[in-house]
Amino acid sequence: MCMSIVRSITVVPILVTSVVLSSAAHANDVWQSFETRTQASLRGLAAVNKDVAWACGSKGTIVQTIDGGTSWLHHSILNLKDIEIRSIHAWDKDKAIVATAGQPALILKTIDRGVTWETKYENKSPQAFFDGMKFRNDRSGLAFSDPVDGSLLIVKTDDGGDSWKVVESATIPTMDNGEAGFAASNSSLHMFGDDLAWIGLGGGSDGPSRLFRSQDGGLRWTSHIVPPIARGTSSGIFSIAFESESKGVAVGGDYNKITANTQNIAVTEDGGKSWRAPRGNRPRGFRSSVLAVPSGRSESTGKKIWLCCGPNGCDWSPDGEDWFALSETGFHVISAAPDGSIWAAGSEGKIARMTDEARRLNLPSAR
Repeated sequence: MCMSIVRSITVVPILVTSVVLSSAAHANDVWQSFETRTQASLRGLAAVNKDVAWACGSKGTIVQTIDGGTSWLHHSILNLKDIEIRSIHAWDKDKAIVATAGQPALILKTIDRGVTWETKYENKSPQAFFDGMKFRNDRSGLAFSDPVDGSLLIVKTDDGGDSWKVVESATIPTMDNGEAGFAASNSSLHMFGDDLAWIGLGGGSDGPSRLFRSQDGGLRWTSHIVPPIARGTSSGIFSIAFESESKGVAVGGDYNKITANTQNIAVTEDGGKSWRAPRGNRPRGFRSSVLAVPSGRSESTGKKIWLCCGPNGCDWSPDGEDWFALSETGFHVISAAPDGSIWAAGSEGKIARMTDEARRLNLPSAR
């Protein structure tokens, strides 16, 4: 396997940035939708706060708002106009980092609100395909790609994405034939606390899905079976989230069967070592994104609720065990900001923010 860290900095020019005004409207009592003036399929989303959010997706699309969705900046990196950009992390309105899904396999960073982008990592193998990128704090992050020369490619940064080091393949479990990640929402990779990280997998021959788990910040990994979520050519784990070091939820299913609510969710109570089916109702179909967010009614207690989304709608759960319909509006990805605001993005340039009333958890409790 030939891997190298790009040490030279390449400034990638960008097309003239355009601003489009949005005609915000309440799609329902849960989501406030915005007109982004793009038809791109948006699968990467970084919520900074109630005013600032970045999203990325097909045809090299990167969009950003700094005024709560009233207007949207369109950033197009010249040499990447036709590539999928599905992974994104943003620190603020000026600084963000993205990873491409496909060739060229690049990680690029901007510190001037998308005017210029610098290449921070490149892998020239035709097999490289970034599925996810996450940061646990301002400096430490991981990104992973489909297998290169038979081993999952994992890269690590400790300087805010300015440089990336390849994790030794000998520390990563062997991949099964056809097994890989899904770049559906930039959330099949999850990081928690100072050292924990998980990567959800799917694809390949029929059988139970697997995930890889690290307890040392991504340097060494162990393999764990996730029986409640089946894997296959179009199925597996698409998203992982944890509310604590022990309690986590994985969602997925088969993206060719978006209404099927079997084999689409798993719960762990031991940090991802073992997984079981939830005890109550499942989400209503294939789900590509899940997260745990503070409860608006009990923020002082630290209690969290769960949200998940897919093409045919969104669901919520008070405990990860019993799931209820949240909205018929579907998305590919949801993201929560430190200030409690919750954003979602999906097909045909769809972006929305959860309404204040819904964030206070005046949520439906029955189907």
